[in-house]
Amino acid sequence: MSLSNALFSSVTGLETSSTAISVIGENIANVNTPGFKQRRAEFSDILGQAMGTGGSFSQTGSGARVARIIRVDSQGSFESSERSTDMAIEGSGFFILDDATGGRRYTRAGLFGFDNQGYLVDKEGFNVQGFTVDQTTGTSTGALTDIRLIPGIASPQVSGTVNMSLNLDAAVTTPTVPFDPANAQLTSDFQQTVTLFDSLGTGHSTTIFFSKAVAANTWDWTAAVAPADTTTAPAAPTDPYVVMGGGTLTFDATGDLTALTGNPVTFNFSGGAAAAQAVNFDYGPVAGVGTGEPTTQYAAESAINSRTQDGFAPGALQAVSIDTDGMMVGSFSNGETRNIVQVALAQFPSVEGMAATGNNNLLETRASGQPLVGEARTGQFGAIRANNFEQSNVDLADQFVRLIINQRAFQSNTRTVSVVNELLANVVQLGQ
Repeated sequence: MSLSNALFSSVTGLETSSTAISVIGENIANVNTPGFKQRRAEFSDILGQAMGTGGSFSQTGSGARVARIIRVDSQGSFESSERSTDMAIEGSGFFILDDATGGRRYTRAGLFGFDNQGYLVDKEGFNVQGFTVDQTTGTSTGALTDIRLIPGIASPQVSGTVNMSLNLDAAVTTPTVPFDPANAQLTSDFQQTVTLFDSLGTGHSTTIFFSKAVAANTWDWTAAVAPADTTTAPAAPTDPYVVMGGGTLTFDATGDLTALTGNPVTFNFSGGAAAAQAVNFDYGPVAGVGTGEPTTQYAAESAINSRTQDGFAPGALQAVSIDTDGMMVGSFSNGETRNIVQVALAQFPSVEGMAATGNNNLLETRASGQPLVGEARTGQFGAIRANNFEQSNVDLADQFVRLIINQRAFQSNTRTVSVVNELLANVVQLGQ
């Protein structure tokens, strides 16, 4: 009976060693598979029988079995890629994929690209999932959807604020006549030009004229456009400028701006744009209140320090990039950038409980628990590295050592079978 038990125990040893070698072979075969996680076979013994031995309690085994084959979900190294849509996760989490039937899959292999309809997909055509973005705030809404990029024209933004910082020469003498649009150059002491954008995204060159006022430490400012840029009629048919509005700048004895009047200025641009476009002209802190660079009146040549405005023309999408938060940012031909969509990640209570479906994809199971979906770099989710993909976490040196150990185990079990066979042959000979 004992010899037969030894024979069957050796057979289980052969089976477990074979399974281990098969798992190792799979690991070695996938050493270059992006996102692959190595497997490990774990063994346990098989209880055979219990025997009473003179008051003590003894047990004999019946060999070994494969208790489970687990996936080792350690971080793989990163390999750079020339594709901006290739992504790796540095830390915990999985990319979320959705197939045509609405089923979900999860993967660490972030080799993605856009299909002919603009959807971001993996190599099987499954749609990568992301969060929609509020175009006003540029932040995620939390609504999960297919990531789709449709190249097109981004809408323009009307100009609402002009920020300007300058110095007006305190040594300038007071002009004898007020500002006259018919003789703008002769009746002003300094001027600056800024392009304002209307509701259609058309740029209109706007000139701000600065004239020393009669009152001490006071300047008049006037915003004017060419007659072709406005539906407002000029004061005279031959005037080269049409005055849209203006006000005064008042300084104290140290050259600091203390008062500003004239805002907002209402523009009626031509070309079919919306009428009565209000624009505020910000010259920096007034009486120490406000932000930005100050406007001053010092005894130095009049000069501009900075000038910006918040409008822009429509622009075509030229490129996309993905930051560490998974936010896909579009770069447009008008120089603007805009958040388009945010890549979503998922994590499970038990990652080892997920079921493999091939092609580096995994499924949710009862053993894995339900997924937690969120944004990269929040909570337990790792960061996203664009222009990279995660390599296999298989260590070849470790696998070869394990291969040798299991090879020796297999050979040892075959030797046990040979020995038992010889002993059984001797038993048979006893009856001859």
